[in-house]
Amino acid sequence: RIGDLKKSNLFPYEFNLPEAISFPEDFWKDVIKLYKDTVTDGLEREIALFLADGELVVTETKQGDEKSVKSNHTVSVKYTPHPTKREYFRKEVLIDNKLSKRREIYYKRAPKVVSVEYLFNMHTHPKTEYGFSFFSSQDLKSMIESNAVISGLITDKLWLLVRTDKADINDILNNEDLSVENLKEKMKFVVYCAEFNRKAIKQ
Repeated sequence: RIGDLKKSNLFPYEFNLPEAISFPEDFWKDVIKLYKDTVTDGLEREIALFLADGELVVTETKQGDEKSVKSNHTVSVKYTPHPTKREYFRKEVLIDNKLSKRREIYYKRAPKVVSVEYLFNMHTHPKTEYGFSFFSSQDLKSMIESNAVISGLITDKLWLLVRTDKADINDILNNEDLSVENLKEKMKFVVYCAEFNRKAIKQ
C-alpha cells in the first residue's frame, strides 16, 4: 500500500510493480477535464488523491500559471453522533477545510482510528509549439522533497512515475534529460503511460 510505504520511508521493488494499472471511470473524468482546461487556457493545474478510511478522495483542482502550479491540500474525516438516528454516526469528509462528502454510517462500522493517506498528485503541462513537455527537473525535485512514491503528469496522455527502492536521486538532481529511457535505465524509476480511458502500461 502506498500509504504504508510512505510512512515507513520505503519504496517498492520494481519486480513487485504490475505491468498495467486500471482506473475507475470517475478518475478519468477528472483527468480529461484537467487536460481540456489546460489546453484551453495554457495554465497548469493539479489535483491530489487521498485514501480516507478506505475511500478514494480526489481534491478540487488548483490552478497555476503557464510554468508551474503548487500543490497544498488537506483531507480530514470526522465522525459525529447522528442528530436523529440512534446508533448511527455522520461521516464527513473535508477537503481543504470544505465539506466534500457526508453520509450515515452504523456505529459498529465506524473505524476506531481514522486513517487518511496521501496517495499522489497529478499535474498538467500545457501544449507548446513543440508539443507537450515531459516531467521537469522541478517536478522530480518536488516529488523527492515530499517523499512521494508516485507522481502523475497529464499531457495528451497520463504518465505515472514510480520511485523504486533503487532510484538514484543524485542523478535526477544533476540530469536535465528526463526521458523515459533515462528515468528507467539511469535513474531506476518505473514509468507508466496510459491513453485516456485505458490502462496505464509499464514502459
